Amino acid sequence: MLRNADKKISVRQHQCPPKKYNSVIMSTKNIHTPLFAGLDIGGTKIEALLVDAGMTVLAQARHATNVSHPDNLVASAVAAIDDVLQQAQANREQLAGIGIGIPGQVNPATGDVALAVNLNLTAYPLGEVMSTQLNTPIRLENDLNIAALGVYRWLNEQGPVDNIAYLSLGTGVAAGVVLNGRLYRGSNGMAGEIGHITVEPEGALCNCGARGCLETIISGTAIVKQALATVQLDMPAKQVHAGHVFAAAANGNAAAQTLVARIADYTSRAIQYLIMTYDVDKVVLGGGVSGAGDAFLTPVLQALATLRAQSDLFNTMLPASKITLLPKGYNAGVWGAVYLARNQK
Repeated sequence: MLRNADKKISVRQHQCPPKKYNSVIMSTKNIHTPLFAGLDIGGTKIEALLVDAGMTVLAQARHATNVSHPDNLVASAVAAIDDVLQQAQANREQLAGIGIGIPGQVNPATGDVALAVNLNLTAYPLGEVMSTQLNTPIRLENDLNIAALGVYRWLNEQGPVDNIAYLSLGTGVAAGVVLNGRLYRGSNGMAGEIGHITVEPEGALCNCGARGCLETIISGTAIVKQALATVQLDMPAKQVHAGHVFAAAANGNAAAQTLVARIADYTSRAIQYLIMTYDVDKVVLGGGVSGAGDAFLTPVLQALATLRAQSDLFNTMLPASKITLLPKGYNAGVWGAVYLARNQK
């Protein structure tokens, strides 16, 4: 959900699935310049958000992503920016910065994007191209890191916190880390790649080429693969997603309960690794797997309780109060992009 729920917000959508929003354009007399925009660019859609200097939401838009050629991708992104500006009755000259979250390998210093396979970008100066077209400073970051900034913003609306980790369990598994209020990337931009920690040396083959990576157990893809092999679900295999496994466990399916216990055990270890490595105040769980809600969170918290019982150190460092789910409907990616544009961190 958007944190400015009491504000009048305008949203347009283009060639993407419908979603309910408010639909009133704010008067230009209420706009406090400079303005900041955020883009969350995915393989199928682009989410755009425009805020003023006080972080008041002015407009939102959702556009389809055209990945047929880099030039078309840029055109899609620029169109999303122009859309929110038009809704707010503003112009490009009022923009002080744009933040962009994008999958793939990103060089934040240069704005270059590499290995963004789903976007048809192999080595492309996206930041430079968009900055030239829009005549506005552009800040790019990997989509997971951007989401971590969005999570950091959400947590700080509830109370001050400096050190957080955002653990995303979706198609893959990875974490974004914010330390002392600043995004932590590491020496090679690989901080938080927890999904590729080996936890079962003789385990399943991972897409990275290794065996037994954490991702082969607790990612949404891995959960479905394990469920199809061990759990009887009354639906076609192509329709199964992780939420069905958690629902079956909650309804008493013994095989599903065994699988959920395994997932919860390894998820609790991922949380343990993040807390013990980065000493964060909060670990926020997100991604498609977390969409199961309490059916996912409750067994994870139970597994953490088992860890706490093992030692006084774990009991001190792994309290349940450090763990929370990202609220459904809160777009951490687009909010993180706005935060990056505004705060330049």
